[in-house]
Amino acid sequence: MKILIVVTRVNKDIFTYNKYDTEKSYNFIPPIGLAYISAVLKKSGYDVTILNLNQKDGKCADIIRKELNQNFYNIIFLGGLSIMYPNVRDYITTIREVSSKSKIVVGGGLISAQPELMLKLLQPDFIIIWEGEETVVELVRWIDIGNSTENIKGIGYLDAIGYPVITESRPPIKNLDDLPYPDCDGIGYQEFLDNQRPNSALFDSFDFPRPYYIVGSRSCPFSCTFCFHTIGKKYRQRSIENIMGEIQQVTWRYKINVFVFLDELFAHDKTRALEFCCRFNEFARTIPWEMRLTFMLRVDCIDEEIIDTIKKFRYTIISLGLESYSKIVLDSMKKHITPEQIRNTVQLIADSKLGIMGGFIFGDSAETLETAKETLNFFYANQDILRGGVALNFIIPFQGSPIYTHCLKEGIIKDEVQFIEQREREGYSRFYPAKLTRLSDRDFNILKDWVFTADYVASYYAIPTLVKIVNGIIEVHVKCPYCKRMMVLRNIDIPHTLQRIGVICRHSDCNGRFNLVTSYFPIARFFVKIFGFTKIYNTKRAIWGLEPW
Repeated sequence: MKILIVVTRVNKDIFTYNKYDTEKSYNFIPPIGLAYISAVLKKSGYDVTILNLNQKDGKCADIIRKELNQNFYNIIFLGGLSIMYPNVRDYITTIREVSSKSKIVVGGGLISAQPELMLKLLQPDFIIIWEGEETVVELVRWIDIGNSTENIKGIGYLDAIGYPVITESRPPIKNLDDLPYPDCDGIGYQEFLDNQRPNSALFDSFDFPRPYYIVGSRSCPFSCTFCFHTIGKKYRQRSIENIMGEIQQVTWRYKINVFVFLDELFAHDKTRALEFCCRFNEFARTIPWEMRLTFMLRVDCIDEEIIDTIKKFRYTIISLGLESYSKIVLDSMKKHITPEQIRNTVQLIADSKLGIMGGFIFGDSAETLETAKETLNFFYANQDILRGGVALNFIIPFQGSPIYTHCLKEGIIKDEVQFIEQREREGYSRFYPAKLTRLSDRDFNILKDWVFTADYVASYYAIPTLVKIVNGIIEVHVKCPYCKRMMVLRNIDIPHTLQRIGVICRHSDCNGRFNLVTSYFPIARFFVKIFGFTKIYNTKRAIWGLEPW
């Protein structure tokens, strides 16, 4: 019984599918979910191979075809998020052409959000809904020795006449500590690390980052309208001992210098969060190189005690779910936080000189021009405490989320298949947001102009004072616009024309985030500030011979 797990390529832009892309890229988040699936299958004694398309040159179809011509696999696993539908669809087409006898199994958020629809569209042999670790072992055993699939919880398949059959839901895994650590060697983690650059806000405080993505808990106890919990709705946590065991193992194996927690919510349990911080700090002191942390917190889960404990890590990046500064919109989103909590938390983090990440997202069903002004006024007036770490975007109605259901009910999304096809053509580009509000088309265009103008002109920026190559490595000298001190950035991309490269101040008592730009940027920024983003962007499109935005 030979098993192949195919890791979906994210291309240069995770939100846009390009089946003709041929270049490998290491600018992706390692698929920890598939690494867990591989680990439980290997633990059960199965022969598992992982084909990471991100780390292979050539068209994905050609890479898959070559692998299947060289080896036969009884079962081929695919997975991903809803935005990866066209990738997975095309992979299945290639697999059917080359290896028709292989069983195809698809899982992940793509499936859990729309199981019946995905069965009809993708027509795999089986789908796995919600968590897959327990289900996948039972399903592989059934394929191997034969049994009744009706006894396997959490799967779906098409019956003899093509009708979707969904079995009974599987309860969430109670004890996450029972799972083996993810199979990082299998997904090519060493190669991933050896090719990392400071091109992500999660770890751009290192010239040569070696990030490890870790999951300390699953799901979230909250139900924000724009969010879909791909791992299920039951919030569960791993023990501190189990998490530290994984951290200690991979730190030495891969020489990790930054741990990125993918948890939807890190500090729901304050006592547990404080215990982990103390344990990690003790361990970090035994490592002969600098180590840092990045994790996601809610503004109502942060206080001075949490911040004082986190400060011991010096360069910790705290990612916040801000979403809006309007109480009307926050209530509509079911965030259960207030604008006052946002301000107080951001101020507390800024005073502590820790790094901030977060975002305001516009376009909720309750959004008006007045509510948007509340958020934008706060954004403009508080760049000194937001520290350049807060981005502006629009809500994406991801499949399975309450806002997606709202769009279906209100007729904003008239046909789910057409919506999928439209997203494939346009991608999930931030420049083409879906209109989910009651705003007129005119007012929605005004809102877009406000948001993109603010995003372009409000944040701090700096022009390099010197760029040179030292021992084959690019070296950029620049003055931080916050603390006014010089710093040197190495191994980093150089901005060109009007491009902006986000960086963070390397001084541990600053941690301000700003954009690295060229000398052309201040001129463009001036015109955008005067005329608005839309007019300048459309002028640029006209020069390129494109239709107005």
